[in-house]
Amino acid sequence: MTSKINCPLCGNEAVQMRDRSEVYLINCPSCGDFQITRECLEDLPAERKLQAQLMKVSAFTRYRTINKEPVATLFISNPNGYTEGYTIQQIVDQFPSVPERKLKALQNLQGLSKYWGDAVALERKDYSIFFPEVNEEQPSLMMMRTLVEEGLATGEVKFPTQLTVTEKGNTFIRDQAAPAAPEAPTPATQAPVIEEPTPVAAQPSKLDGLHPRVLGVAQKLFQDGHYRSAVLDTYVALDNDVRRKSRLQHDGTELMQKAFTINNKKGTNERATILKVAGGDDPQQGAMWLFSGAVMGVRNVLAHDHSIHPSEQEALEQLYFASMLFRRLDQAVNIEAEQLMAEISQLRFSLTGSASSSDSAKLKAFLVPSSGFVDAELHRVCFRKILEIIKSGYFNDQNEGINLLLEWNASIFDHITYEDHVELICAIYKAAGFRLASRDAETLIRERFVPIKTSLKLFQERLLSSNEVFNELLEKIWWNDAFFRLIAHSGDLEFMVAFLNKVISKEIVLSRNDLDTLSRELNRAGREGLEELTELLYQMNEELNK
Repeated sequence: MTSKINCPLCGNEAVQMRDRSEVYLINCPSCGDFQITRECLEDLPAERKLQAQLMKVSAFTRYRTINKEPVATLFISNPNGYTEGYTIQQIVDQFPSVPERKLKALQNLQGLSKYWGDAVALERKDYSIFFPEVNEEQPSLMMMRTLVEEGLATGEVKFPTQLTVTEKGNTFIRDQAAPAAPEAPTPATQAPVIEEPTPVAAQPSKLDGLHPRVLGVAQKLFQDGHYRSAVLDTYVALDNDVRRKSRLQHDGTELMQKAFTINNKKGTNERATILKVAGGDDPQQGAMWLFSGAVMGVRNVLAHDHSIHPSEQEALEQLYFASMLFRRLDQAVNIEAEQLMAEISQLRFSLTGSASSSDSAKLKAFLVPSSGFVDAELHRVCFRKILEIIKSGYFNDQNEGINLLLEWNASIFDHITYEDHVELICAIYKAAGFRLASRDAETLIRERFVPIKTSLKLFQERLLSSNEVFNELLEKIWWNDAFFRLIAHSGDLEFMVAFLNKVISKEIVLSRNDLDTLSRELNRAGREGLEELTELLYQMNEELNK
């Protein structure tokens, strides 16, 4: 019997199939295909501790579906020898590390590609492809950005988008995917035999090399033979993107001429350049006429005359022309955004604790207009200035910086780097360690960084990556005793379990004083779920102190 339900993992609409057994087969556009026992389906809503972890399970089942692995069956309790049976907790506990997730995300993109150079269309329902820990956009964008910045894939870092696995990406998969490496949690009685996905055979495409924006709009239409729609939709998208970047409320030829016009001399009433092209007046005027001509000679012609139907070759040539324009638009600089970046970069703060409110107000005056632009570098400049205030040695400044961060993180956090996230968490822990500690830093830590939990997760992964990295980050935090006290009382359970196991196994080696502080604070905290590890750490500390 088949029926529609809300997927128990992600909540999206899914199809449920059931015969007379106690196992349901679920087909979900986000989570792929998986089976789930009736007990698990009924008990899962009550398992509150697992609710925040279900995106990890979604990533696990989607990966298996894309890469044509056996369908997994989900249990709450022991699978009791069930072939390909896994408990939810088992999948959560064995969630892969960041490097492993990068490989798996790339394998997902390759598995979804129909041929060499195919651009895979991705929507918000596809977060699980990127192995995020939570059902939010930011961690998926972080993984997407990593793949693009490392040259493993091409495309725009956003949702919706289209990504294409590059030759470097395919080579990375071949080099990194070891056939013997486990690709999934081990079932209770028998480990699944996982085969590396077979690389997709390279096939030529007439659209190879086009700008990702063109591929995102036109590829399927072109492949299906809808050449007129492929071209028209692409040029409409070009118009929209110029409007978005220029922030002009115009359309067509008027938009292009106002956006790319040459900046005239001061003292005249002529309008100034909005989107600046490198190279001077000639390239600037050339861009204005190229973009204007594209609207007049392609978009308007197709939009106003429905009898015109380009041939495949004509459509291909027009799409390549549009691709060149999209790349030129990427390189154009919004003059106002550029000016804001220069002004923000020149800001100087007191950072003595005596002018914290005025320093905050000074920066906030620039954050307000900056939020209206799409320029990534502008947002990164804003973040670095906020971080500069948080790094002050005075709690008044630190509080003001944290308040600015929490107020503006929505517009900033899509554009900051992995290193930025890690440095931010180090700065907050340091601010909470001073003798006169930042109350807002302490509140963030006590509430487990909920407003910026993506940054915390990236910091924790970096912290646990090696003993050397752990000590480097601890040196940045500076206040060892305060750090160990704070994580003992407020560190999230999953992180603390992983951390304490590494300390006990001596993968992370603490100094005698740090070990003593951590052991003492854990005993004071009496954290539920850490009792056994706390006792082992105490015994380890006692042995060292004999």
